[in-house]
Amino acid sequence: SFESIDMKFGKNLREQTLKEWRFYSVDYKALKKSIRVGGDDSTIPFGNEFFSILEDDQRKITKFYQDKENWALQYMKTLEERVADLREAQTVVPPESPTEQLSESDSSLSSSDEDSASCDSQSEKGPAKFSGFQMLTKRQSFGTKQASLKDEYRRMGASKHFKAFIYAKKSLATFSRELGLLIEFLSLNKTAFSKILKKFDKRTGSSIRDVKLTELCKALPFLDGDVFRELKAEVESLIDEVNALKPDLPEGWEDRKVYTIGCFDLFHRGHQNVLLSLREFGYYIVAGIHDDESYFKLKNKYTIDNLETRMANAKPFVDQIYVIPSTDPLLYIKSMVSQQDIDMGTCCYARGDDMLNFPGREWVESVMPVHFVPRTEACSSTLIRTIYHSEDEELRTKAAFAKTRYDGKPIDDEGNVLKFTKALA
Repeated sequence: SFESIDMKFGKNLREQTLKEWRFYSVDYKALKKSIRVGGDDSTIPFGNEFFSILEDDQRKITKFYQDKENWALQYMKTLEERVADLREAQTVVPPESPTEQLSESDSSLSSSDEDSASCDSQSEKGPAKFSGFQMLTKRQSFGTKQASLKDEYRRMGASKHFKAFIYAKKSLATFSRELGLLIEFLSLNKTAFSKILKKFDKRTGSSIRDVKLTELCKALPFLDGDVFRELKAEVESLIDEVNALKPDLPEGWEDRKVYTIGCFDLFHRGHQNVLLSLREFGYYIVAGIHDDESYFKLKNKYTIDNLETRMANAKPFVDQIYVIPSTDPLLYIKSMVSQQDIDMGTCCYARGDDMLNFPGREWVESVMPVHFVPRTEACSSTLIRTIYHSEDEELRTKAAFAKTRYDGKPIDDEGNVLKFTKALA
Protein backbone atom coordinates (compact mmCIF):
# COMPACT_ATOMS: atom_id res chain seq x y z
CA SER A 1 0.00 0.00 0.00
CA PHE A 2 0.98 3.66 -0.33
CA GLU A 3 1.15 3.97 3.46
CA SER A 4 3.60 1.11 3.85
CA ILE A 5 5.74 2.39 0.97
CA ASP A 6 5.69 5.83 2.56
CA MET A 7 6.74 4.43 5.93
CA LYS A 8 9.56 2.55 4.22
CA PHE A 9 10.78 5.74 2.53
CA GLY A 10 10.79 7.63 5.82
CA LYS A 11 12.96 4.91 7.34
CA ASN A 12 15.24 4.79 4.30
CA LEU A 13 15.64 8.56 4.35
CA ARG A 14 16.93 8.41 7.90
CA GLU A 15 19.13 5.36 7.38
CA GLN A 16 20.65 6.62 4.13
CA THR A 17 21.38 10.10 5.50
CA LEU A 18 24.65 10.51 7.37
CA LYS A 19 23.94 11.02 11.05
CA GLU A 20 26.12 14.13 10.79
CA TRP A 21 23.65 15.62 8.31
CA ARG A 22 20.28 14.48 9.67
CA PHE A 23 19.80 17.83 11.38
CA TYR A 24 19.69 19.53 7.96
CA SER A 25 17.46 16.98 6.22
CA VAL A 26 13.71 17.11 5.54
CA ASP A 27 11.93 16.30 8.82
CA TYR A 28 9.76 13.69 7.18
CA LYS A 29 8.42 12.31 10.45
CA ALA A 30 7.32 15.74 11.73
CA LEU A 31 5.67 16.56 8.40
CA LYS A 32 3.68 13.31 8.44
CA LYS A 33 2.62 13.93 12.01
CA SER A 34 1.47 17.48 11.19
CA ILE A 35 -0.81 16.13 8.45
CA ARG A 36 -2.48 13.69 10.86
CA VAL A 37 -2.88 16.31 13.62
CA GLY A 38 -4.23 18.94 11.30
CA GLY A 39 -6.68 16.54 9.75
CA ASP A 40 -8.10 15.36 13.08
CA ASP A 41 -8.56 18.74 14.75
CA SER A 42 -11.06 21.05 13.06
CA THR A 43 -9.98 23.97 15.30
CA ILE A 44 -6.55 24.04 13.62
CA PRO A 45 -6.39 25.66 10.17
CA PHE A 46 -5.50 22.65 8.13
CA GLY A 47 -1.98 22.66 6.71
CA ASN A 48 -0.61 25.59 8.74
CA GLU A 49 1.82 23.48 10.75
CA PHE A 50 2.69 21.37 7.73
CA PHE A 51 3.73 24.33 5.62
CA SER A 52 5.54 25.94 8.53
CA ILE A 53 7.69 22.82 8.94
CA LEU A 54 8.14 22.61 5.17
CA GLU A 55 9.45 26.19 5.02
CA ASP A 56 11.76 25.56 7.96
CA ASP A 57 13.15 22.48 6.20
CA GLN A 58 13.77 24.53 3.08
CA ARG A 59 15.69 27.14 5.11
CA LYS A 60 17.82 24.47 6.81
CA ILE A 61 18.75 22.64 3.65
CA THR A 62 19.45 25.92 1.82
CA LYS A 63 21.83 27.07 4.56
CA PHE A 64 23.47 23.64 4.60
CA TYR A 65 23.94 23.68 0.83
CA GLN A 66 25.32 27.21 0.73
CA ASP A 67 27.89 26.38 3.40
CA LYS A 68 28.89 23.17 1.64
CA GLU A 69 29.14 24.80 -1.78
CA ASN A 70 31.31 27.63 -0.46
CA TRP A 71 33.53 25.14 1.33
CA ALA A 72 33.78 22.81 -1.69
CA LEU A 73 34.75 25.58 -4.12
CA GLN A 74 37.37 26.88 -1.70
CA TYR A 75 38.72 23.43 -0.89
CA MET A 76 39.03 22.62 -4.59
CA LYS A 77 41.69 25.35 -4.78
CA THR A 78 43.60 23.65 -1.97
CA LEU A 79 43.47 20.34 -3.82
CA GLU A 80 44.69 21.91 -7.04
CA GLU A 81 47.64 23.32 -5.09
CA ARG A 82 48.42 19.87 -3.69
CA VAL A 83 48.41 18.38 -7.18
CA ALA A 84 50.70 21.19 -8.33
CA ASP A 85 53.04 20.37 -5.42
CA LEU A 86 53.07 16.74 -6.56
CA ARG A 87 53.91 17.70 -10.14
CA GLU A 88 56.83 19.75 -8.87
CA ALA A 89 58.04 17.06 -6.44
CA GLN A 90 57.87 14.41 -9.14
CA THR A 91 60.34 16.30 -11.30
CA VAL A 92 63.00 16.35 -8.57
CA VAL A 93 65.63 13.64 -9.11
CA PRO A 94 65.96 11.63 -5.87
CA PRO A 95 69.39 10.79 -4.42
CA GLU A 96 70.87 7.39 -5.21
CA SER A 97 69.02 4.69 -3.33
CA PRO A 98 70.95 2.50 -0.88
CA THR A 99 69.63 -0.58 -2.70
CA GLU A 100 71.29 0.62 -5.89
CA GLN A 101 74.67 0.24 -4.14
CA LEU A 102 74.20 -3.44 -3.40
CA SER A 103 75.08 -5.03 -6.70
CA GLU A 104 77.49 -7.44 -5.04
CA SER A 105 74.90 -8.49 -2.46
CA ASP A 106 72.30 -8.89 -5.17
CA SER A 107 74.76 -11.03 -7.11
CA SER A 108 75.33 -13.15 -4.03
CA LEU A 109 71.59 -13.60 -3.66
CA SER A 110 71.26 -14.52 -7.31
CA SER A 111 74.06 -17.03 -6.96
CA SER A 112 72.35 -18.50 -3.93
CA ASP A 113 69.10 -18.74 -5.86
CA GLU A 114 70.96 -20.54 -8.65
CA ASP A 115 72.43 -22.88 -6.06
CA SER A 116 68.91 -23.58 -4.82
CA ALA A 117 67.69 -24.27 -8.32
CA SER A 118 70.63 -26.59 -8.86
CA CYS A 119 69.75 -28.44 -5.67
CA ASP A 120 66.14 -28.76 -6.82
CA SER A 121 67.36 -30.51 -9.97
CA GLN A 122 69.29 -32.91 -7.78
CA SER A 123 66.36 -33.61 -5.45
CA GLU A 124 66.01 -37.12 -6.79
CA LYS A 125 69.57 -37.88 -5.67
CA GLY A 126 68.90 -36.71 -2.11
CA PRO A 127 68.61 -33.51 -0.02
CA ALA A 128 70.76 -30.54 -0.96
CA LYS A 129 73.78 -29.85 1.20
CA PHE A 130 75.42 -26.48 1.83
CA SER A 131 78.75 -25.80 3.45
CA GLY A 132 78.82 -23.68 6.60
CA PHE A 133 80.40 -20.88 4.57
CA GLN A 134 77.60 -20.98 1.97
CA MET A 135 74.91 -20.79 4.66
CA LEU A 136 76.62 -17.90 6.42
CA THR A 137 77.01 -16.03 3.14
CA LYS A 138 73.32 -16.59 2.33
CA ARG A 139 72.19 -15.24 5.72
CA GLN A 140 74.51 -12.24 5.51
CA SER A 141 73.28 -11.39 2.00
CA PHE A 142 69.65 -11.60 3.06
CA GLY A 143 70.29 -9.52 6.17
CA THR A 144 72.12 -6.86 4.16
CA LYS A 145 69.29 -6.59 1.67
CA GLN A 146 66.65 -6.43 4.43
CA ALA A 147 68.55 -3.71 6.26
CA SER A 148 68.75 -1.81 3.02
CA LEU A 149 64.98 -2.13 2.51
CA LYS A 150 64.36 -0.75 6.01
CA ASP A 151 66.41 2.30 5.07
CA GLU A 152 64.59 2.52 1.77
CA TYR A 153 61.17 2.47 3.48
CA ARG A 154 62.19 5.37 5.68
CA ARG A 155 63.71 7.26 2.77
CA MET A 156 60.57 6.83 0.69
CA GLY A 157 58.25 7.81 3.55
CA ALA A 158 60.25 10.98 4.19
CA SER A 159 60.59 11.95 0.52
CA LYS A 160 58.85 15.06 -0.74
CA HIS A 161 57.52 13.12 -3.73
CA PHE A 162 55.79 10.46 -1.60
CA LYS A 163 54.36 12.95 0.90
CA ALA A 164 53.00 15.10 -1.92
CA PHE A 165 51.51 11.99 -3.54
CA ILE A 166 49.80 10.79 -0.35
CA TYR A 167 48.34 14.19 0.47
CA ALA A 168 47.10 14.77 -3.06
CA LYS A 169 45.66 11.28 -3.55
CA LYS A 170 44.01 10.85 -0.15
CA SER A 171 42.60 14.40 -0.12
CA LEU A 172 41.14 13.94 -3.59
CA ALA A 173 39.73 10.50 -2.80
CA THR A 174 38.11 11.78 0.40
CA PHE A 175 36.72 14.83 -1.39
CA SER A 176 35.31 12.66 -4.17
CA ARG A 177 33.48 10.52 -1.59
CA GLU A 178 32.22 13.66 0.13
CA LEU A 179 30.84 15.06 -3.12
CA GLY A 180 29.13 11.75 -3.83
CA LEU A 181 27.51 11.83 -0.39
CA LEU A 182 26.36 15.41 -0.93
CA ILE A 183 24.81 14.56 -4.30
CA GLU A 184 23.00 11.61 -2.73
CA PHE A 185 21.84 13.77 0.20
CA LEU A 186 20.32 16.39 -2.12
CA SER A 187 18.64 13.73 -4.27
CA LEU A 188 17.10 12.03 -1.23
CA ASN A 189 15.72 15.30 0.07
CA LYS A 190 14.30 16.26 -3.30
CA THR A 191 12.47 12.92 -3.32
CA ALA A 192 11.34 13.56 0.27
CA PHE A 193 9.75 16.88 -0.70
CA SER A 194 7.97 15.21 -3.59
CA LYS A 195 6.66 12.29 -1.54
CA ILE A 196 5.46 14.34 1.42
CA LEU A 197 3.56 16.72 -0.87
CA LYS A 198 1.96 13.71 -2.57
CA LYS A 199 0.97 12.42 0.87
CA PHE A 200 -0.50 15.81 1.74
CA ASP A 201 -2.65 15.72 -1.42
CA LYS A 202 -3.82 12.20 -0.67
CA ARG A 203 -4.72 13.05 2.92
CA THR A 204 -6.50 16.34 2.17
CA GLY A 205 -7.94 15.65 -1.25
CA SER A 206 -6.13 18.72 -2.63
CA SER A 207 -3.98 18.99 -5.77
CA ILE A 208 -1.14 21.25 -4.74
CA ARG A 209 1.77 18.84 -5.17
CA ASP A 210 2.75 19.78 -8.73
CA VAL A 211 2.47 23.53 -8.09
CA LYS A 212 4.38 23.39 -4.80
CA LEU A 213 7.03 21.11 -6.24
CA THR A 214 7.58 23.48 -9.17
CA GLU A 215 7.91 26.40 -6.75
CA LEU A 216 10.29 24.41 -4.59
CA CYS A 217 12.53 23.42 -7.51
CA LYS A 218 12.77 27.08 -8.55
CA ALA A 219 13.61 28.14 -5.00
CA LEU A 220 16.03 25.25 -4.45
CA PRO A 221 17.58 24.53 -7.88
CA PHE A 222 20.68 23.11 -6.18
CA LEU A 223 18.74 19.93 -5.27
CA ASP A 224 19.82 18.56 -8.66
CA GLY A 225 23.42 18.68 -7.40
CA ASP A 226 24.85 20.06 -10.65
CA VAL A 227 27.66 22.06 -9.02
CA PHE A 228 28.84 19.05 -7.03
CA ARG A 229 28.61 16.78 -10.09
CA GLU A 230 30.85 19.12 -12.08
CA LEU A 231 33.33 19.29 -9.22
CA LYS A 232 33.33 15.51 -8.89
CA ALA A 233 34.17 15.11 -12.58
CA GLU A 234 37.11 17.50 -12.16
CA VAL A 235 38.27 15.60 -9.08
CA GLU A 236 38.15 12.23 -10.86
CA SER A 237 40.32 13.67 -13.62
CA LEU A 238 42.84 14.90 -11.06
CA ILE A 239 42.85 11.49 -9.34
CA ASP A 240 43.83 9.87 -12.65
CA GLU A 241 46.70 12.33 -13.01
CA VAL A 242 47.86 11.77 -9.41
CA ASN A 243 47.83 7.99 -9.82
CA ALA A 244 50.08 8.38 -12.85
CA LEU A 245 52.54 10.36 -10.70
CA LYS A 246 52.80 7.70 -7.99
CA PRO A 247 56.43 7.10 -6.97
CA ASP A 248 58.01 3.68 -7.46
CA LEU A 249 57.69 2.06 -4.04
CA PRO A 250 60.40 -0.19 -2.58
CA GLU A 251 60.01 -3.95 -2.75
CA GLY A 252 57.75 -5.28 0.01
CA TRP A 253 56.15 -1.90 0.81
CA GLU A 254 52.63 -3.27 0.35
CA ASP A 255 53.37 -6.29 2.58
CA ARG A 256 53.91 -4.34 5.80
CA LYS A 257 51.77 -4.22 8.94
CA VAL A 258 50.34 -0.79 9.68
CA TYR A 259 49.75 0.25 13.30
CA THR A 260 47.49 3.05 14.48
CA ILE A 261 45.68 4.18 17.65
CA GLY A 262 42.39 6.02 18.17
CA CYS A 263 39.24 6.40 20.25
CA PHE A 264 36.67 6.17 17.42
CA ASP A 265 33.76 7.56 19.44
CA LEU A 266 30.68 8.42 17.38
CA PHE A 267 32.34 6.66 14.44
CA HIS A 268 31.96 8.87 11.38
CA ARG A 269 33.22 9.28 7.82
CA GLY A 270 36.36 11.02 9.06
CA HIS A 271 37.36 7.86 10.92
CA GLN A 272 36.47 5.76 7.89
CA ASN A 273 38.54 7.91 5.54
CA VAL A 274 41.65 7.72 7.73
CA LEU A 275 41.39 3.95 8.17
CA LEU A 276 40.84 3.46 4.45
CA SER A 277 43.93 5.59 3.79
CA LEU A 278 46.12 3.28 5.87
CA ARG A 279 45.97 0.62 3.14
CA GLU A 280 48.32 2.87 1.20
CA PHE A 281 51.13 1.84 3.56
CA GLY A 282 50.61 -1.91 3.93
CA TYR A 283 48.22 -4.85 3.80
CA TYR A 284 47.43 -5.56 7.47
CA ILE A 285 45.97 -2.88 9.78
CA VAL A 286 46.34 -3.18 13.56
CA ALA A 287 44.38 -0.59 15.57
CA GLY A 288 44.67 0.20 19.27
CA ILE A 289 41.53 1.62 20.89
CA HIS A 290 41.29 3.34 24.27
CA ASP A 291 38.81 1.89 26.75
CA ASP A 292 36.08 4.06 28.30
CA GLU A 293 38.03 4.96 31.43
CA SER A 294 41.21 6.04 29.64
CA TYR A 295 39.08 8.00 27.13
CA PHE A 296 37.57 9.99 30.01
CA LYS A 297 40.98 10.69 31.53
CA LEU A 298 42.36 11.79 28.17
CA LYS A 299 39.48 14.02 27.09
CA ASN A 300 37.76 14.87 30.40
CA LYS A 301 34.44 13.70 29.00
CA TYR A 302 32.56 10.45 28.71
CA THR A 303 32.17 8.49 25.51
CA ILE A 304 28.81 8.44 23.78
CA ASP A 305 29.48 4.93 22.44
CA ASN A 306 30.82 2.30 24.82
CA LEU A 307 33.98 0.31 24.10
CA GLU A 308 32.14 -2.63 22.53
CA THR A 309 30.28 -0.34 20.10
CA ARG A 310 33.43 1.54 19.17
CA MET A 311 35.28 -1.70 18.50
CA ALA A 312 32.42 -3.06 16.37
CA ASN A 313 32.32 0.16 14.32
CA ALA A 314 36.06 0.19 13.63
CA LYS A 315 36.53 -3.54 12.97
CA PRO A 316 35.23 -3.61 9.35
CA PHE A 317 38.04 -1.20 8.42
CA VAL A 318 40.93 -2.93 10.21
CA ASP A 319 42.28 -6.46 10.53
CA GLN A 320 43.04 -6.56 14.24
CA ILE A 321 42.03 -4.52 17.31
CA TYR A 322 43.57 -4.38 20.76
CA VAL A 323 42.37 -2.42 23.80
CA ILE A 324 44.45 0.22 25.59
CA PRO A 325 43.35 0.58 29.25
CA SER A 326 45.67 3.52 29.96
CA THR A 327 46.22 7.13 28.96
CA ASP A 328 49.74 6.14 27.92
CA PRO A 329 49.59 3.67 25.02
CA LEU A 330 53.34 3.05 24.83
CA LEU A 331 53.49 -0.24 26.78
CA TYR A 332 50.59 -1.65 24.79
CA ILE A 333 51.85 -0.85 21.31
CA LYS A 334 55.29 -2.15 22.36
CA SER A 335 53.58 -5.39 23.33
CA MET A 336 51.75 -5.62 19.99
CA VAL A 337 54.73 -5.02 17.69
CA SER A 338 56.98 -8.06 17.24
CA GLN A 339 60.74 -7.72 17.31
CA GLN A 340 60.86 -9.71 14.09
CA ASP A 341 58.74 -7.09 12.28
CA ILE A 342 61.00 -4.34 13.66
CA ASP A 343 64.17 -6.16 12.58
CA MET A 344 62.76 -6.98 9.14
CA GLY A 345 61.32 -3.50 8.63
CA THR A 346 57.89 -4.98 7.88
CA CYS A 347 55.88 -2.54 10.01
CA CYS A 348 55.04 1.15 10.12
CA TYR A 349 52.75 3.55 12.00
CA ALA A 350 50.19 5.84 10.36
CA ARG A 351 47.45 8.17 11.55
CA GLY A 352 45.61 11.41 10.74
CA ASP A 353 47.58 14.64 10.84
CA ASP A 354 45.42 16.22 13.55
CA MET A 355 47.90 15.03 16.23
CA LEU A 356 51.48 15.08 15.03
CA ASN A 357 53.00 14.68 18.50
CA PHE A 358 50.96 11.65 19.48
CA PRO A 359 51.78 9.79 22.72
CA GLY A 360 54.65 7.34 22.25
CA ARG A 361 55.86 8.91 19.00
CA GLU A 362 59.52 9.00 20.10
CA TRP A 363 59.70 5.22 20.58
CA VAL A 364 57.49 4.41 17.60
CA GLU A 365 59.59 6.52 15.25
CA SER A 366 62.78 4.90 16.58
CA VAL A 367 61.68 1.44 15.42
CA MET A 368 59.48 2.06 12.36
CA PRO A 369 58.56 4.76 9.82
CA VAL A 370 55.73 7.13 10.81
CA HIS A 371 53.29 8.41 8.19
CA PHE A 372 50.48 10.97 8.35
CA VAL A 373 47.38 11.31 6.19
CA PRO A 374 45.12 14.38 5.80
CA ARG A 375 42.05 14.51 8.02
CA THR A 376 38.54 14.91 6.60
CA GLU A 377 37.55 18.57 6.46
CA ALA A 378 34.55 19.88 8.48
CA CYS A 379 33.98 16.58 10.26
CA SER A 380 34.54 15.71 13.92
CA SER A 381 33.06 13.75 16.81
CA THR A 382 32.77 17.02 18.77
CA LEU A 383 30.47 18.45 16.09
CA ILE A 384 28.23 15.36 16.07
CA ARG A 385 28.22 15.15 19.87
CA THR A 386 27.12 18.77 20.24
CA ILE A 387 24.41 18.69 17.56
CA TYR A 388 22.80 15.38 18.44
CA HIS A 389 23.54 14.77 22.11
CA SER A 390 23.23 18.16 23.76
CA GLU A 391 19.93 18.92 25.51
CA ASP A 392 20.48 22.63 24.92
CA GLU A 393 18.45 23.36 21.79
CA GLU A 394 20.09 26.74 21.28
CA LEU A 395 23.58 25.21 21.48
CA ARG A 396 22.58 22.42 19.06
CA THR A 397 21.30 24.87 16.45
CA LYS A 398 24.26 27.19 16.91
CA ALA A 399 26.73 24.31 16.46
CA ALA A 400 24.87 22.96 13.42
CA PHE A 401 25.37 26.17 11.47
CA ALA A 402 28.62 27.36 13.02
CA LYS A 403 31.97 27.74 11.31
CA THR A 404 34.37 24.86 11.90
CA ARG A 405 38.02 24.81 12.82
CA TYR A 406 40.75 22.99 10.89
CA ASP A 407 39.90 19.89 12.93
CA GLY A 408 36.17 20.04 12.21
CA LYS A 409 35.11 21.34 15.63
CA PRO A 410 32.34 24.01 15.61
CA ILE A 411 33.40 27.46 16.86
CA ASP A 412 31.68 30.74 17.72
CA ASP A 413 32.60 34.17 16.34
CA GLU A 414 35.45 34.46 18.87
CA GLY A 415 36.91 31.09 17.87
CA ASN A 416 35.77 29.24 20.99
CA VAL A 417 34.74 25.60 20.52
CA LEU A 418 31.02 24.97 20.94
CA LYS A 419 30.65 21.77 22.92
CA PHE A 420 28.87 20.11 25.79
CA THR A 421 30.00 17.57 28.34
CA LYS A 422 28.00 14.40 28.83
CA ALA A 423 26.63 14.32 32.35
CA LEU A 424 27.00 11.42 34.72
CA ALA A 425 24.33 8.76 34.25
